[in-house]
Amino acid sequence: NADPKLTGTALSDVKPDVVQFHGSETPDWVKLVRDKSGLKIWKAVGVRDSAGLAKASRYVGAVDRMLFDAPAKDLPGGTGTSFDWSLLADHDHQVDWGLAGGLDPDNVRDALNATHAPLVDVSSGVESAPGVKHVDRIAAFCQAVREYDAANR
Repeated sequence: NADPKLTGTALSDVKPDVVQFHGSETPDWVKLVRDKSGLKIWKAVGVRDSAGLAKASRYVGAVDRMLFDAPAKDLPGGTGTSFDWSLLADHDHQVDWGLAGGLDPDNVRDALNATHAPLVDVSSGVESAPGVKHVDRIAAFCQAVREYDAANR
């Protein structure tokens, strides 16, 4: 939910390849950022029920990828909780997408089996303490995804 000046400064200073929005940004705003910056834009949308999926459809044409995540709590993003993956089972994805929210080395295979997500996003699920990534958990997560991919080619 950064204002335009802060967003512009961040893009100029960081020079990212991808910008992932997690706030209440409108489709018009993220499309403007995409059009003006030429960057890939991802939009995370909290999915509590089918209404969350309907909300995501507003971003078709404005983003390069949707990231289906657990609904935000006090702050957007990074809740470390999952949502009902069956909501994605018959969803008609109109834009590239990925799955986030509560994924870890122990449940990522189940998440992939339930959703067939083409991309998974992990953060707190590979931490040993809040904000501290653990190399063994990262390796285990990546191995679980590789095993899923190998079994489903």
